[in-house]
Amino acid sequence: MNSGAPPVHELSPGAPGGDLVVLAHGLEDSWESWRPLARAFDPRWRVLVLDLPWRPGSDYRWRRQESAAGWLAAGLQRLPRPPDTIVAHSFGANATLELMAAGHSSARATVLICPLYCPPEQPVTWQVFDRARRTFDRHIRDGLRLRLGQRLRTLDEAVLDGMIAKAIDRIGPAGFLTVFDQFIGSGTLALTTVTTPTLILAGGADPTLSPAAAATLGRDMPRATLLVHEHYDHFCHVRHAVEVAEQATRFVGEVGQVAVRP
Repeated sequence: MNSGAPPVHELSPGAPGGDLVVLAHGLEDSWESWRPLARAFDPRWRVLVLDLPWRPGSDYRWRRQESAAGWLAAGLQRLPRPPDTIVAHSFGANATLELMAAGHSSARATVLICPLYCPPEQPVTWQVFDRARRTFDRHIRDGLRLRLGQRLRTLDEAVLDGMIAKAIDRIGPAGFLTVFDQFIGSGTLALTTVTTPTLILAGGADPTLSPAAAATLGRDMPRATLLVHEHYDHFCHVRHAVEVAEQATRFVGEVGQVAVRP
């Protein structure tokens, strides 16, 4: 395991005896993107977030040191105790999937928001590669626009286009291939062995995970609950933070009730 474990930040102190919830962000996303969701969570939860090495500005050399799942595991080891729930988005959700499939997650429940998934029966063709590249560029564009927030209104369209092009160039092939490798590898994970109750949130407006692929992912995980919302895009945890928080809170509560049932 790499010694330079990801930093941990606290977004909510929670209440004594409350659940410990840890959040794992997506590629080229910041740990701070979780703030809207954390504010909407059950206030009794202590919410910690990992600042994972695939944050914005990464040069992707972290891949040579450890896998995404390995970095996630290193971050989890820094927590005061094993988390009750892991909530993960996109690339972070795939790292979580990989960790669970290897039997290395002790969380009581998991929430995966817009994971990347390539069904085992899907051949990996150049057409799939090209489509994934277009989707990757779109996510970088949408993610940048989202992070700009209110500043977006004051930016000239040409300036914004230049910022987006610069971001895509900076990330380069290394960033895209990191995501694509995680995507095609997802279909080889031993998902049928995952016994952690898992909520999968997907969106009809998210090109990363089609409803059909989401259904296959949910089918292959024996204790998965799949919710697909047509108005959700890849960043639904930010745009619809209250809705996502309500669904996550309800799911975690139901898992807890089952766990204590005699």
